[in-house]
Amino acid sequence: MASEHIALEIEPDVQFGLAVRARRAQLAITLDQLAQSCGVTAGALSKVERGLLSVSLRNAVAIAEGLGCSLSDLLQTTTAAQVTRAGEHARFSHTETGIVRQGLARPAPGIELLHYEVPVGQQSSHFAAHRSGTREVFYILSGQVRVWMGGESVLLAAGDTALLAMDIEHRFANEGQESARFVLLVVQGR
Repeated sequence: MASEHIALEIEPDVQFGLAVRARRAQLAITLDQLAQSCGVTAGALSKVERGLLSVSLRNAVAIAEGLGCSLSDLLQTTTAAQVTRAGEHARFSHTETGIVRQGLARPAPGIELLHYEVPVGQQSSHFAAHRSGTREVFYILSGQVRVWMGGESVLLAAGDTALLAMDIEHRFANEGQESARFVLLVVQGR
């Protein structure tokens, strides 16, 4: 069964504003910081993000440059909501460890939402460093997961959330007494 698409109409100004806000949040910069880098006032940027102000081509390009991306990255549009039904997610199972990874969504370039199941006592392979600025958000659904980032580690339990810099070698392991499950949001740096 293929993914279902539901048509949605989104005004171009609103869509552009949402893309600007999402990119700014991804970079963790304020409106004032973006205003300084692109030459558009913070007040105008606020209106742009809320879809209340149309921007000129010159200002749109300046905003994109201030966000460190191309204008086309901010103009990519989707006119449909994508629904993936249970059982349709891409699923990968590591035969030696039993670790299962499901790809849940790729809502934008450089952003991926994953679900992991890690059997008791199992650990992932070592993941190479992601590009500079990449962050991963772990939300533990059940069990305990230790995440190593270079020489440091953090132990997470059910209900914990961690935002971690992953531009260094990293890995994770189930250190609990039950199967561990977690949701992972990967936001690649630019």
